[in-house]
Amino acid sequence: MTLIIQNQSFDIAEMSQLYPAAIIQYADGTVTPISLEWFDEMANDDVKLLHYAICVHFKEEEKEPAVFPYKDRAALEEGIAALAEQINSAGS
Repeated sequence: MTLIIQNQSFDIAEMSQLYPAAIIQYADGTVTPISLEWFDEMANDDVKLLHYAICVHFKEEEKEPAVFPYKDRAALEEGIAALAEQINSAGS
């Protein structure tokens, strides 16, 4: 099955992880993706939200993860809904 995220196609069989995230920057400059739940419940003034994203990790570990940024939470939710629609229509 092929998934399309922001006009890029991916074979789901090559993916090891697919998840939404908040991309944050800690006060020390470290940038990392974290779960939306962690961001909603635990983020404080030591954390700066850079953007939201859908992250794709691959079974081939040498391949860099793909990160698809979204300008805000509403746009991310639309991206998630588009993925769900693709998955649901493939199962029909």
